[in-house]
Amino acid sequence: MTDIYLHGIETIEKNNGPQPVATIDTGIIGLVGTAPNADAVAWPINTPVAVHGYQGEITNLGTTGTLVDAIEGIFDQATRASQTIVVVRVNDDADPNIEMANVLGNSLTKTGMHALLRSQPELNLKPKLLIAPGFTSTRPSDGVGSVVVTAGGTGYPSGATRVTASGDGTGFQATATVDAGVVTGITVTNPGYGYSTAPTLTVTGGGDGATATAQVAGGVITQILVTNGGENYEGSPTVTITDGTGSGATATAVVTNGAITAINVTNGGTLYSGTPSVEISNPVGSGATATANLGYVANPVAVELLTVANRLRAGVIVDGPNTTNEAAVSYRLDFNATRPMLIVDPHCKVSKNGSIVAQPVAARVAGLQARVDYDEGFWVSPSNHVIEGIVGAARPIEHSLHDPSAESQYLNKNEVATIVRSPSGGYKLWGSRNPNSDGLNAFWSVRRAHDTIIESIELAHEPFIDKPFGLQVLLDIAETVNSALRRWQALGATLGGRVWLDPSLNTKETWVSGHLYISYDAEAPAPIEHITFMFSRNTGYYEVLADNVVREIERLSGRVL
Repeated sequence: MTDIYLHGIETIEKNNGPQPVATIDTGIIGLVGTAPNADAVAWPINTPVAVHGYQGEITNLGTTGTLVDAIEGIFDQATRASQTIVVVRVNDDADPNIEMANVLGNSLTKTGMHALLRSQPELNLKPKLLIAPGFTSTRPSDGVGSVVVTAGGTGYPSGATRVTASGDGTGFQATATVDAGVVTGITVTNPGYGYSTAPTLTVTGGGDGATATAQVAGGVITQILVTNGGENYEGSPTVTITDGTGSGATATAVVTNGAITAINVTNGGTLYSGTPSVEISNPVGSGATATANLGYVANPVAVELLTVANRLRAGVIVDGPNTTNEAAVSYRLDFNATRPMLIVDPHCKVSKNGSIVAQPVAARVAGLQARVDYDEGFWVSPSNHVIEGIVGAARPIEHSLHDPSAESQYLNKNEVATIVRSPSGGYKLWGSRNPNSDGLNAFWSVRRAHDTIIESIELAHEPFIDKPFGLQVLLDIAETVNSALRRWQALGATLGGRVWLDPSLNTKETWVSGHLYISYDAEAPAPIEHITFMFSRNTGYYEVLADNVVREIERLSGRVL
């Protein structure tokens, strides 16, 4: 701070100290769907549009497509006019494969569901509950279910081998396992969909796409600039420099995450002129063949929603197949979700235009979770809450609180939430387990609560970025975390929490490089899913009864006398 001459008095206000931690809004819903008759100006294609409360925003959305029913279903659950939905409208199509592709969109151009990623920079809204009702129920039977290697070939580089599929479907992705130059296996990472016949697979090796430009001074190559890093390179790609007059130049390529990031000149050569040609190549194998087999695969929209959820730190709610309990469990086995995910089956029944119709229930479950977040807390499960606006389940689900063989228990055991007619009245959501093999992430509500705590604390510490290391700054950071943990514990969002500095992480070397590690813990409460009452018979109460009878008889006998 610079001293400035002043003949008088001044006050310098300092805003040091712990920062308040505002809990993020967990009830914002991201909705993707169709509305073919919508006003194109109010609802542009592949563009996030905010809907706030009951203010008539859906009047120009038309009456067809999936969006109108979904928005109405969400607002059936709302108890506050502040409910917010980020809506992305996509083009409808008579061909279900094209329509599904429109919903999936493109991650590079941010279309389809990926337009939800634009909602924060464009609308200052970050959806935390992602849904695409009407597009998540099917398990396509026209995807690549398995691949069999029929010939291993030779000369393939490990880690840079690609598998491509040609056919009328889309979305197929796979990786090859290579041992000593031979393709020994192929793992399908995305089965794709829409294939009428099994696609032809092609196994190729080596990187491609990299380009570079050589700079010459005095006949010597002094520098090579990478203009395109390409992809799938590994090891030490070969750099070939050709020119009509020059010779002797050599260079080595640097590979980072499959791309050429630099080319270092090891010998500038002599007599080069103009612009020499630079080519980068990896060893390329040949001879490998494989056969694709079509079969049932995971729903592409549900799979892609999970990838968008990873970016937004959001949860995904999807509808099951709405056919049988067994089909719902098979659908669940397509997933081992690392994000919070609720699979709900069957659909619900609602009254529409004087008729009872079945509709996907995901929108209503998202609205229910938002209501629970606002009324009870972000750490509370939506299970055992009434779903408003429905008249039943599309498929009646047998329900019992004590019979483990009931249909509702079978579905919940297999991480499928369902709709039940409650003994206390109303149709309720029943189940709150993630389709996840990790016991620590078993419950939807616990994972969402931890995500909320993590992101709220991250955002609260933005003011500390670029402040100099110092005792007071470090104490303020610690107290910012501690105060939030105390508040959440008092609310019941956590069972406890604490903050500390780990000396093994915070060394003079890490601090001098500007890196601070803050350690903290917390634990959101799991929902009470199972209550066991221990009942015991006690025939000794007959003796108590006998004693009471004797005393009463004696009392009555004395009264008569």
